[in-house]
Amino acid sequence: MHTGRSARVTLAPAPAGHGIRFAVRCPRTGARADDVPAGTAAWVASRMSTALDIGQGRKLRTIEHLMAGLAASRIDNAAITVEGTEIPILDGSASRWCALIDEAGRVPQARPRQALRIRAPFQVDGMHGFLRAEPGDGFTVDVSTDRLPGFGVLRWSGPIDPGTFRAAIAPSRSFGNASLIWRTALKTRLARALLPGGMRDRLWARSFDSQTVCGAGLVPASPRPEHRREIGLETQARMHPRDREPLLRGARPGRVAILLGGRVLGGARFPDEPVRHKILDLVGDLGLAGRPILGRIVANCPTHALTFAFLTELMRHPECWEIVPLAPAGTGRGESGTT
Repeated sequence: MHTGRSARVTLAPAPAGHGIRFAVRCPRTGARADDVPAGTAAWVASRMSTALDIGQGRKLRTIEHLMAGLAASRIDNAAITVEGTEIPILDGSASRWCALIDEAGRVPQARPRQALRIRAPFQVDGMHGFLRAEPGDGFTVDVSTDRLPGFGVLRWSGPIDPGTFRAAIAPSRSFGNASLIWRTALKTRLARALLPGGMRDRLWARSFDSQTVCGAGLVPASPRPEHRREIGLETQARMHPRDREPLLRGARPGRVAILLGGRVLGGARFPDEPVRHKILDLVGDLGLAGRPILGRIVANCPTHALTFAFLTELMRHPECWEIVPLAPAGTGRGESGTT
């Protein structure tokens, strides 16, 4: 997606207690990083993606779709080898990852699974949105976005289990907003020279016109200020990248959904596809908790950085959560590794 370079990813079985870990080799330099855990400790800020620090100033980028497929497939243990520095984007969704995991199969393991159960509401705010966890049975989400020019308010809520994820969330694609290109052009020196100020203001306003695609009457999910927690200075310092890195060099039709004026060029897979992809990314990023979450997640305009801040600050408030044995789901009780 961002580097525009090819990569090879291999998922292999791992013993109970191993977790999701990456071994990375850069084909260009031969540099290696072994046994990098998928967790908030290794999280490193990256533009428009979730990345892990693999040492020597290098990153493994765009892990969120693969992590979402693993989490939704209830895979707790896997050894992942990457030849490259970015997980392939494929068609911009998680459907192919889910299909490959299903083809490989799952093996129940002897160690009982554990989950992070939310005991008390916990919310962080930032970057024009918020993210809140509330006590609840199972894992459910209520996610909205109201900052996509031309789309108005998009909102999706419901439980996230393997079947629902594959049918309703996994096919949704990463998206790029063509309106942002137009708005950037209006800021240029040439636009200021050629267009009167009043015209530029009108064109700017039109880029935000609401053309809601999934029905009238929707409102964004509501924050709860009484449950808001501050984001620590150390966490804030880790939220935003300070280095220059490749961006969107591999983005093109067939790999991302292009949004323009309240529409998806070439057709949408769902009327509210952008917010469903927000949920896909959220599921993948929450996988960095290292355990399934039991509770209700409510968010408006979540981002990768905000989810990182949420998980990091949540871990600092153990009064809001507890680790509990996870009841069996379907056949057998235990963690799972890929085969």
